[in-house]
Amino acid sequence: MPAMLPESDSEDELPPAWEERATSDGFVYYVNHQSKSTQWTHPRTGKMKRVSGELPIGWTRQIEEDTRKVIFVEEKTQRKSYTDPRLAFAVEEAPERLSELRQRFDGGTNALQVLHGRDLNGKVALITGANTGIGYETARSLALHGCEIIFACRDEQATRAAIDKLRVEKEAAGQRCKFVPLDLASLRSTKQAAEEVKKGYKHIDMLILNAGVFALPHSITEDGFERTFQVNHLAHHYLTTLLSELFDHTTRIVVVSSESHRMATLPAGGLSETDLCPPQHKFWSMIAYNNSKLCNVLFAMELAKAKVVGSSAVSLFKIRWRVGVIFGLLVYVYAGI
Repeated sequence: MPAMLPESDSEDELPPAWEERATSDGFVYYVNHQSKSTQWTHPRTGKMKRVSGELPIGWTRQIEEDTRKVIFVEEKTQRKSYTDPRLAFAVEEAPERLSELRQRFDGGTNALQVLHGRDLNGKVALITGANTGIGYETARSLALHGCEIIFACRDEQATRAAIDKLRVEKEAAGQRCKFVPLDLASLRSTKQAAEEVKKGYKHIDMLILNAGVFALPHSITEDGFERTFQVNHLAHHYLTTLLSELFDHTTRIVVVSSESHRMATLPAGGLSETDLCPPQHKFWSMIAYNNSKLCNVLFAMELAKAKVVGSSAVSLFKIRWRVGVIFGLLVYVYAGI
């Protein structure tokens, strides 16, 4: 029986003379070159693993002419390896006891690794601020796995450049991307964007509220709100409400917040409009950002608490009322736009 070692970063390291391999149908096995034996369980952990049946995007499986061995080639760099690249994303079989469950992803995991092996063909994701940064990497990774992406962004030129960049990487992925103009600093623009989406789609599988601003000087939007608060929270809240008829129980809503929400200064009770939209002489851009990120967290918590995804528009109105209790009547100012 293999020795069971404590959990550690090096736990999966194989002992000398051992090699990890994978069958074509995704089963991981271990070869001991010294004893000329194989086994299905890891020689250190005693656990079994599986990999996706497909190679990661950009890799091909070939037969080396001279040796007739299987070799794996990364198309973009022409890097060659005898090691199956799927093994980098091997997943342990579900343990019998919950205490044996180990973390699969960490802070170093990228989106392509998380999505490896997933087929997202037929799915639709709307991502705000998808033309750059985290938004673009999210859109890129989803599109490369077959998802149709709605790029809801303010800058049309930058957005089309981002889609073209993706099209160069993989034509089919770029073809699945669509631009919808959305300026979160305008509730009118937010409403127009929602109406355009509803004309073209009957269902949204993923709504990713990613766009945001940081360290802006004090300014007021055309709707009369402090810009950081409106862009980071209020307009996203409004967009979610407007699109509610496109959600069902399978829809996932992701609200991108920040650890900065822990430094927010919003009072626990007696919240007023000036707390959310302070005048210039009381404005500090960092605090405005922190407060908007706390609003993101509270909004996501209320959505989850009310199980609004998959509920009717009436339920979404209830959630809007409950969030309104937290954030003050300010939430309702935009209801008639």
